[in-house]
Amino acid sequence: MPMEGHADVSATFPPPPGHHGADTYIVQLPKDQVYRVPPRENALIVEQYRNPATAKKRRGGCCCCCSRRAFLTVALIVVAIVAVVGITLATLYFIFSPSGPKFTVSHVAVNRNKSSRAVPQYEVSLRARNPNEKLAIEYQDGDVSLLFDDTKVAEGKFPTLEQGRGEASEVTVELTGSSGALPRRMNGGDAAVDLKLEMKLAIRIRTAGLETWAMRSDVACEFKVSALGNDTRVLSQQCDTKFKQY
Repeated sequence: MPMEGHADVSATFPPPPGHHGADTYIVQLPKDQVYRVPPRENALIVEQYRNPATAKKRRGGCCCCCSRRAFLTVALIVVAIVAVVGITLATLYFIFSPSGPKFTVSHVAVNRNKSSRAVPQYEVSLRARNPNEKLAIEYQDGDVSLLFDDTKVAEGKFPTLEQGRGEASEVTVELTGSSGALPRRMNGGDAAVDLKLEMKLAIRIRTAGLETWAMRSDVACEFKVSALGNDTRVLSQQCDTKFKQY
């Protein structure tokens, strides 16, 4: 029995707003009090301000990694280009199969000075032919030696020359004697003389206007002349050429 003047404490009250069960609650907060997790970029910025030395190290490491990547990329590109060029040149070499120039001796002249101490001068006229029908030849440098009885009697330089495909040229090589007078056996009047001409030539092959292979041509011409004078005739000869890539 309830007492007079007092409310009934056992009376049933309506549930509070938002109550949907014995253990479930919904908490509503004002919008300006909602706390969010900051994005990663902001966290990194805050960390940089807190630890500037660590951030500097990270930036330095990143730059170093970028530099290494750039260097490796450039190196790979260079290696790829070199490999492609090498494969292309090798393929073209087997396709064209370049051959060395062919030589024949056409004339030999000796300038004899009256003085026995004067050094004799030789002129050897050659016919050089490019046997390649699809390749041009450029003679860039060359050493020439004239031998008598396996002894060098004169030396000189091969002139620079360019030859087109299948072209033939007349070349004059000037040689300077290595002694003050002709050897006695060479100065035998009208007797025939056996001589040998050795040439080591640096040659560049051209195709489609582009320089391709650097070649070396070792030439040895053994020939016999009627006499060493103004009216010297070549009686016989044989020229061999060894043509190889540097």
